[in-house]
Amino acid sequence: MAGVVVGIFFDFYRSLRHWLKWGRISTWAGDLLFSLAALFILFRFFLRANALDFRIYILWGSVLGLFLYLRFLSKLIIKMYLRLFYMISYFFWLLKEGAKIPIRGVFVLMRPPYALLRWFSFLIYRILEAFLAQPLKQIYLKAIFFWERLFPPRTKG
Repeated sequence: MAGVVVGIFFDFYRSLRHWLKWGRISTWAGDLLFSLAALFILFRFFLRANALDFRIYILWGSVLGLFLYLRFLSKLIIKMYLRLFYMISYFFWLLKEGAKIPIRGVFVLMRPPYALLRWFSFLIYRILEAFLAQPLKQIYLKAIFFWERLFPPRTKG
């Protein structure tokens, strides 16, 4: 049974690694974590079976269980895991699309107030431009004229 459980865990890890398309470093780290998890699983089974009294038949039984699992059930379990991953990703895609519906609703509801606000701000801009642009331009020209009167340009001579 220990070999079968390690095999199922190995297929889960292998299919997850395939699904996520890990690189070299993450694969190395994942292999290390898998090895530690498999060691923990075997440790728990050995503790339960013989109170950690290591006997050769328990090791052979684990290896035989792993071999039989990998030989007969591994392909089926990997396909099941990949389908499960596809279903989970489809579920999250549905959640993401479902979350977009209220956001789109807010966009639709905010379109008229935004248009009204944009029109009003443009109106204010044009009014201020009409009332302030000409006086500000006159003040600027008077300041330039005053500056030129104080400091007339130098003549070469």
